[in-house]
Amino acid sequence: YFSVKKIVGDVLVACGVTLGVAPFMTVVDKAIVQRAAGTHSILSSAGQSLQGMLRNPAAYVKSPMFLMMWGVYAATYTTANCIKTVCEHESNSVSSKDQAKAGLFVGTTAVNSGTTLLKDRAYATMFGTSGAAVKVPMVTYGLWGMRDCMVIGSSFVLPDLVGSALHERNNMEKAQADRIAQFF
Repeated sequence: YFSVKKIVGDVLVACGVTLGVAPFMTVVDKAIVQRAAGTHSILSSAGQSLQGMLRNPAAYVKSPMFLMMWGVYAATYTTANCIKTVCEHESNSVSSKDQAKAGLFVGTTAVNSGTTLLKDRAYATMFGTSGAAVKVPMVTYGLWGMRDCMVIGSSFVLPDLVGSALHERNNMEKAQADRIAQFF
């Protein structure tokens, strides 16, 4: 069994770590949307965002723009952490581990894709132009889905696979192999 303390810890770690990453991802995403809308260049948008962040960090952290981005990353990492915790306390058979990896991939991809879609839609409304196209082509949703699958796979599933391979094939300690795998 897993404890509520471990799940609470998973949530707190996910929220804390993503709090440090979200400001920079917000700058990038806003710049991309504004560039696509033709209202700013990437550099001018990023510069304005960084100025706003530095001039009034409290207002920046309270802004819907930041909170949505933080929400995406916090929800994604919370999902991954909690699924891993639950799976670590279940059966240790090989099929169970394979199912855990599949569950991690599917669960985390679903949360990340859903929250990212909501955030992207809101960003398009907040930072786009009033003349921006309302309808998003279906192929765009497919490309976003592929992007999310690749990101989730490389962020949450691939490091475990690489760590196990390094451990088994190079006679490396498991903890060291897992740390090295995080860089891939």
